Amino acid sequence: MALSRTTTQPLYDQVLQQIRARVETGEWPKSSRVPSERQLSELLGVSRITVRHAVRLAVEEGLLEQRRGVGTFVASRERLAQDLAEIRSFELTLAEQGYVASTQILSSGSVIADLALAGVLGVEPATPLRNLRLLGSGDASPVVYYDSYFAPALGQEIVTAAEEFHAAGRAFSTLDLYRHERVSRDPQRLSQTIDAVLATAELSGHLGIPVGAPILAIESVISDAEGPLEFRRAYYRADRYTFALERRLAPQPKRSS
Repeated sequence: MALSRTTTQPLYDQVLQQIRARVETGEWPKSSRVPSERQLSELLGVSRITVRHAVRLAVEEGLLEQRRGVGTFVASRERLAQDLAEIRSFELTLAEQGYVASTQILSSGSVIADLALAGVLGVEPATPLRNLRLLGSGDASPVVYYDSYFAPALGQEIVTAAEEFHAAGRAFSTLDLYRHERVSRDPQRLSQTIDAVLATAELSGHLGIPVGAPILAIESVISDAEGPLEFRRAYYRADRYTFALERRLAPQPKRSS
């Protein structure tokens, strides 16, 4: 269907409609790679800037997904569902929903604790901490970015465990690493807060989504009986992840008539 330049509907919105129609009719099957920006530009007779805007909107809508260094694909499945009432391994959570999970170590290094980190982890300001950043994927498509900070004595144990998991080809989050025989402490408590944020340039690059796309951000403090072990920020793609939690209602006193 040709695009119209006489209607008030913007060209990028017409391109988005074209993308949506091709996905919904099956012309572009799930998981298939879509034409490049240049090819779509030539096919539809619009600029690459217009195509790029429409593709970004299609990604935010969950129709398409961008895989860094690979290309743009039709989204393969429904969003991942995770029950917040139960702590399960990253690999198992994805496997139960038909995904092949993988984890990439983005960086592991030392940082100096600022006042906020020092307060959370119960250490003195300017204490050296260990920082570990991971990228978790499902079917080679990134879904979550982990940014963790560890108490000094624990940090090296965790990084060593992460390197061994990675060398063995195992998918993991930081919570999975505490089960490694080389890690001396065992978490007993997890405190979390959930927020909605917009993707920064850094998160956009890691997660393969446009700058400004919605993200589910969860901050966690992981502790044992001795105190805090880890402060973690996890950023989940909102187009790929959904969280669920069942809560009990407190009994209400009955009113007399």
